[in-house]
Amino acid sequence: MSEINISLTQFIDFTLKQSPSKVSAVRKIKEQGEYHPAFDYWRELREAIKAIHEDNLNISYLDHVIEKVHIRKKNQYTETVKQYKRFVRKKSIEWFDPGKAFWASGDLAVRATPELGLLINGQPHLIKLYFKDASEKLEKRSAIPTLSLMAASTKSNDVPNAINCILNIKKCMLYPAATENNQDLLLSLDAEATHFVHIWNNI
Repeated sequence: MSEINISLTQFIDFTLKQSPSKVSAVRKIKEQGEYHPAFDYWRELREAIKAIHEDNLNISYLDHVIEKVHIRKKNQYTETVKQYKRFVRKKSIEWFDPGKAFWASGDLAVRATPELGLLINGQPHLIKLYFKDASEKLEKRSAIPTLSLMAASTKSNDVPNAINCILNIKKCMLYPAATENNQDLLLSLDAEATHFVHIWNNI
């Protein structure tokens, strides 16, 4: 059987859904097929946020991105840029290369590469950006399994003392992983992965 590759955001969405909705979530991912930039709603903003830190650009660069996106995206992009500016305000921030990361369980491989490697007030953070609406269910408590996945992932760069985080941009909330991985949570993640693969193979 070939390995199933999905993004971390897709896996987050799957773990947050109740059982009946999990089938619909997997079907949508399977029918969507391989990643294509044309279907990536947040691609321009994700790349711009990375660029302002990696290339040391002014935060106002994000405003230019809003001007260039399709009119259907402008309201969402405007609000999200506002929240990201709020997040970085009054923080000392420096870029470092976050490298690549993935997590695998059975026939499922999850791309867990953080978009951002940031020294925030001197502390290294590996940050995964989460762009879903504020009404979505990602809260600190529900983010814990995914943070455990990030912490347990295989990484190309070893960054001492780095904190794995998810930044829920719409809520301007940074959720950090615990300093030690919980084995029960990792077992639960394996169960979620098995569930995902089972649905995938039967739809």
